[in-house]
Amino acid sequence: MVIRLSKKIKQNVKQFIKFGIVGVFNTCNSLLIYYLLLFFHVHYIVSNIIAYFASTFLSYFINKKWVFKKDKQTSRVFQYYVVYISSFVLNNLLLSFQVEMLGISDKIAPLFVLIVTVPYNYLLSRFWVFGKEKKKKKMTHTFVVCAYKESEFLEENVKSLINQTLKTNIIMTTSTPNKHIEKIAKKYHIKLYVKKTKSDICDDWNFGYNLAKTDLVTIAHQDDVYEPNYAETVINLFENYPDATISYSDYYALKHGQKTSDRNSKIKKILKFPLRSRFLAKFRFFKVSSLAFGNSINCPSVTYHKKKIGENVFTSKLKFGLDWDTFLKLARQKGRFLYIPKPLISYRIHEEATTKQFILDHRRVTEDKIMFDKVWPHWITNLIMKFYVKSYDTYEEEK
Repeated sequence: MVIRLSKKIKQNVKQFIKFGIVGVFNTCNSLLIYYLLLFFHVHYIVSNIIAYFASTFLSYFINKKWVFKKDKQTSRVFQYYVVYISSFVLNNLLLSFQVEMLGISDKIAPLFVLIVTVPYNYLLSRFWVFGKEKKKKKMTHTFVVCAYKESEFLEENVKSLINQTLKTNIIMTTSTPNKHIEKIAKKYHIKLYVKKTKSDICDDWNFGYNLAKTDLVTIAHQDDVYEPNYAETVINLFENYPDATISYSDYYALKHGQKTSDRNSKIKKILKFPLRSRFLAKFRFFKVSSLAFGNSINCPSVTYHKKKIGENVFTSKLKFGLDWDTFLKLARQKGRFLYIPKPLISYRIHEEATTKQFILDHRRVTEDKIMFDKVWPHWITNLIMKFYVKSYDTYEEEK
């Protein structure tokens, strides 16, 4: 009777044999170095340490390239060293126990140690170090262009989204339909959705946000320009940190068509500095702290993890402080903030900018006070506001 083995079983047997060959090769090297050092009267523990380091240093690379064929695998070095160090500790404990406690000759003891350490190394190497890598979930993304009236900058914004290095979905929404918006949407083959209820920034953003059926959503402001690698950068980040709720980047200030940096952007970088650490970025304290002295997050640069946050992310009653209030709400929830410390968007400052209108009619001052009161006692809010109002100068210069 002939037993036919499946292709997978044959591959596993072949892999086991190769691993055994590498193991024998490294064991021979280890023993050779061990006995050679003993010959020169080096203490057996020291001899074992040197022999172990010398013989196993090469084993990772041989197993990686020849046995398990993981030429492109670069993320398992840490696991290898965990196995390497733990096996080393186990090796010496067993060796010391046999020589000191059982009285076994230091010439023979290493052979008995192999009975434990060889299976230990193989199993952890086979199923952990060189096991199958978990495939990262491929994230999907949508730019939602919220268009209003007849913006002269809308087409430039759309072009920056179309010219992304990684193509994603683009849709356009409006609560102020007109021929200008319809023309641009038609020209670039972008699906246009018209919100028929009264124009309201919170409702408008939720309308577009809820229409997106992807994992990630970016509310693209019609005045701004996105760097070509924006989508690719944020998607890669979320694939590496799927627990995150939002990502956001630094920005250029775009004045009269020219990229520049302003005082506000420099201050915001300081506030966000701790969040450069992906580890710290998951803690509520550091997320809230980055928003405690003002809105350090540039709203148009934000991408929301819709699959994690859910529908209707914008629930604030504020108009100007809508974005700041939203970020503070998310900061107090579970989920990492992914801060990208490089400018991926050009934020336009001009006469018709919404921010400037809120400054001129003093609504910004009122809402900023409301936001600070959500973090600080009122007397501290009054103190902060004496300095914070100076940040409005960025727009006052445009008057």
